[in-house]
Amino acid sequence: MNALVISILLFNTITAQSSSPWKLSWSDEFNGNTLNTSKWNVKSNFTHCYPPDPCEEHQLYIKDGINIKNGRLQITTQKQTVIGPNGIQKKFTSGWIDSKSKFSQKQGRWEANCSLPSRNASGIWPAFWLLPSTLCWPTGSEIDIFEYGGNTIEDDIFGSYHWGTKCGKDKFPIPGKGYQPVHSAIDWQRNFHVYAVEWTATKLDYYVDDVLYFSRGTKDGYVMPTEEMYIILNQAVGGILSAPTGDYDGGVVLIVEYVRVYESVPGMLK
Repeated sequence: MNALVISILLFNTITAQSSSPWKLSWSDEFNGNTLNTSKWNVKSNFTHCYPPDPCEEHQLYIKDGINIKNGRLQITTQKQTVIGPNGIQKKFTSGWIDSKSKFSQKQGRWEANCSLPSRNASGIWPAFWLLPSTLCWPTGSEIDIFEYGGNTIEDDIFGSYHWGTKCGKDKFPIPGKGYQPVHSAIDWQRNFHVYAVEWTATKLDYYVDDVLYFSRGTKDGYVMPTEEMYIILNQAVGGILSAPTGDYDGGVVLIVEYVRVYESVPGMLK
């Protein structure tokens, strides 16, 4: 390859990089053999829902539900009866990590490269989502970059946005929009895909592999989040999406290759 060709390729690469409206502000590539606890909290003996338990989740979050293997985060859900806080009996164990008090950001691009469980694990409920550290839910908003409800009929993932003016009163309780790639095969979500949201002052755009499939915005009457948000990755069982009737033998695993957060380059966003 001659010097002219090399110069052209280098110029094109630099130009492509400089034309991006985003610059990396935080990431975890899950290198090594253990979770980086300077970036993440791990929930232990935590149920997320308490009596009267309106979301009917069946898992207890434990530390053993979180592992790093081959440079990837693994959140494993297993069928086993355990006793959680206040003597609550749960039929599954699972994992939850979050960046509360360790990393948060207002607006930007948030993405994770993930392999989701099979739909045969009915009732499985992995999620990648954002919450504010202050304000009561849902007045500070909730951004669900993806949720997946395992069932034997469909393989949709869901992007959602929750917000309200009063504590405990969600104006948008129904999942925003389901999606699966055009011409996708059964269990397409078991392959690795990049799930992302781009959050600006006026809208939220939801992507799978850079395909925009859902938006919420101020022009539609929605109020955008006003606070910094932190990251949650977890895998629940049951809840509002579907009952846990599927195959959990050997454990059901959500695998995450990386999580990356970007902030906008001044003057670059349209």
